[in-house]
Amino acid sequence: MDSFDRPFRTPLNAARAFESAARLLSFTRAAQDLGVTQGAVSRQVATLESHLGQKLFQRVGRSIELTYAGQHYAADIREALARIESASARLMRRPEDAVLTVGATTVASRWLIGRLADFQRAHRALSVHLRVLETAAALHGSGIDIAVLGEDADSASLESREIGREDLIPVCSPDHPVPDTPAALARTTLLHLASHSDAWPRWFAVAGLQGADSLTGPVFEDAAMAVEAAIQGQGVAIVPVLAVGQAIESGRLTAPFDLRVPSGRRYYLTWPRAKGSMHKVRLFRDFLLAADGV
Repeated sequence: MDSFDRPFRTPLNAARAFESAARLLSFTRAAQDLGVTQGAVSRQVATLESHLGQKLFQRVGRSIELTYAGQHYAADIREALARIESASARLMRRPEDAVLTVGATTVASRWLIGRLADFQRAHRALSVHLRVLETAAALHGSGIDIAVLGEDADSASLESREIGREDLIPVCSPDHPVPDTPAALARTTLLHLASHSDAWPRWFAVAGLQGADSLTGPVFEDAAMAVEAAIQGQGVAIVPVLAVGQAIESGRLTAPFDLRVPSGRRYYLTWPRAKGSMHKVRLFRDFLLAADGV
């Protein structure tokens, strides 16, 4: 059979996994975005690369980046998936203004889930979809209407409003021996975030404990991993308050000290200027801006 006569066989699940990994440049975050395991994303990408006979990603240290072929393929796949979503929405007779797609960083999404429930109750005719989005640059062409990000918009086509700052707080499992003083805390296993390597020394300085500058303990690249390690009782983690609010409320984590230190990061509500006048975007923007902030 001639190749032009063969049916279209590109695996769509693999294409969707690739698009998410290409947008986030992380198999871990793509897995969170799609609600599957990291291994599933890796297998889907490998399947697609085998189908195409092309490498789409390359390893750079502990990170991944797109190959030249992957960059071009990602743009085409993103456009194709957007067309599929649009066609499905039209077939289901759901007008564009009836679906609001909200993006958020992995950390902010934990805080946002509770807010979305309040918003959804107030606007039942509007269907809200939440997706993981880490950077303002990734907002372009993503189909996301509005996002909560940890950086200001760096493009004239985007608009941002600051909605709060990020604070860090120590947390641990209720089953973990809970330290009752900063000195006792310094003697326990401390879990660190690579992105906030000075967080523990700064926390101890504010707590009035001197000499706590060379603290050891496991280091995690992602706040979600540090939170999970704390839940499992592996030590005391210092993580963004946004990442642990629900875990503390549910009793899976406890905060032995209420003392917090700012991380230096601020959160922004960001949306494409072209969508700024859309009714659904204005509803959500006004709702979050009227809230107490992050």
